[in-house]
Amino acid sequence: MPGLHRAVLLRAAAAALALGAAVGAHTEVGQALAKRGAERAVRDAYACAEAARWDAAERAAHPHHDGRADLFDPGRPPGCRS
Repeated sequence: MPGLHRAVLLRAAAAALALGAAVGAHTEVGQALAKRGAERAVRDAYACAEAARWDAAERAAHPHHDGRADLFDPGRPPGCRS
């Protein structure tokens, strides 16, 4: 019986190590995804700010225009409000 008890303890220890490694890897992946999401949000915010600047310049150059961005403006990044 002592050999069986030792095998069970070794399996439990191996499972605990594997679980610890998986949790550590999960944390690293989560941090990498969060960093990537934050970087994308900064890029998107910059693109929307640039689109807003272009819209403002266009409205200033053409005051007769109704002041709204075109509904299907191919130059406007998706997700930016007009």
